Amino acid sequence: MTAHHPRNSAALGTAGGFASVLIWSLTAPVMATAVGVAPFLYVALGDGVGALAFVVMWIIRRHNPLPELRRVPLWFYLLGFVGIGLHNLTWVAALQQAPPLEATLIIYTWPLLVIVFTTMSLRQKLKWYHMAAGALGLCGIAALMMGRGLELGALSFTSGHLWAVVCALTWSVFSAVAARHTYLSSNFLGVVLLLSALFSGSVWVMIQGAPPAPASSLWIVGVASVFFALSYASWDYGMKHGDAQLIGVLSFVTPVLSAVYLVLLGKAEMTVYLLIALMLVVAGIGIAKFGETLAGRNKALVA
Repeated sequence: MTAHHPRNSAALGTAGGFASVLIWSLTAPVMATAVGVAPFLYVALGDGVGALAFVVMWIIRRHNPLPELRRVPLWFYLLGFVGIGLHNLTWVAALQQAPPLEATLIIYTWPLLVIVFTTMSLRQKLKWYHMAAGALGLCGIAALMMGRGLELGALSFTSGHLWAVVCALTWSVFSAVAARHTYLSSNFLGVVLLLSALFSGSVWVMIQGAPPAPASSLWIVGVASVFFALSYASWDYGMKHGDAQLIGVLSFVTPVLSAVYLVLLGKAEMTVYLLIALMLVVAGIGIAKFGETLAGRNKALVA
């Protein structure tokens, strides 16, 4: 049996993280197509189907995950619920209680936080090109939001903005801790998704009164949720085995690609702001990818 080369494993992990980003960029088009679905029902259905997808995978592979699940500390299950369940909950709260564009801008600081927190968690040195790439990515998100009418000078702090901060922190902290605990299998996500589904479903039923949704929209969400479940697993794998900082930079692509998809679907217009956002994010990815090479060449020239 041949061993995997560490470099190949890292490349595969980074590819897994980027695959998650590509899948998550489909969230806005799916939500735009699946009209009439209450946010908590959307989360409950999505995470419920995600948990079911894990069960199906275990059955197909004839794999008993119980020994692995017992080895996972209870605090890590709690952190997973916070990172996924509370992240989704605060996302909804932020968009409902703050101007959506302002909330979205704050929420999408999470890729930059993933870069910083994973570096701290893995006890690595934060390189200048990672921070430069993160800054360009954040500027790209700001440009995208400004194209939709965001006025940066008119920001005023509300409880919704606080929820947006919590939303960004929960996912980035969870990702950073996952990056450090490489010995834990991604199978624990099946349990976390189930807990999140039960929680969001309870809110939908008990607090919101279980407002109905069109059957066609529920089918769209259900099918998309299978891929979203797989994206959590590939993200977890990417954090543990890939270049976590580069994955963080790649994550800035998520809302920009979402906007591009909406343009292609005819639900939004192509704007100069979107092009600027795309260029800034791509430039940031280029710096993150080739920054180490450039830094090495500069050292060689100085020497």
